[in-house]
Amino acid sequence: VTVSGNGLSTPVTATATVTAETEPRLTISKSLCPATVTENGQLTYTFVIRNFGNTAAVATDNVVVTDTFDPILSNLIVTFDGTAWTQGVQYNYTPATGLFSTNPGQITVPAATYTQNPDGSYTVTPGTAVLTVTGTV
Repeated sequence: VTVSGNGLSTPVTATATVTAETEPRLTISKSLCPATVTENGQLTYTFVIRNFGNTAAVATDNVVVTDTFDPILSNLIVTFDGTAWTQGVQYNYTPATGLFSTNPGQITVPAATYTQNPDGSYTVTPGTAVLTVTGTV
C-alpha cells in the first residue's frame, strides 16, 4: 500500500506478507443425546470434526478419534458422514473398558472455504465431517 497526496513530504509505504496455511486445522466437538438414559436405553455420541484450514485432511494424515465411553456401551452402530462403519476395519472398541478409537486413515475432512466480503474481510466456512456412535447402556 502506498499513500501519497498533498501535505505528505514523501509517500508512505506499508508492506504485509500473508502466508496461507498449508495443512488442515481441525477442531472436534462431542455431543450426547439424550442427556438422561435409562438402563438398556440407547445413547448417541456425535463427534463433529471441523477443518478451518485450506487443505483437506486426507487418509494419509492418519487422523484418529479416541474416546472412553462412560457409561460403557454395547451393540455399537457407528457411521461416518452417514456411511456405516465396521468394527475392526474403520474402528475398534473394547466393551470391557469403553475405549473407542477410529483406525488411522479412516477420518477425512474437506478443506474450509473462504469468501471475501465487500469490505475486504473474509468469511470462513469450515469443512465438516460427522462421526456418530450409538449404543445401548
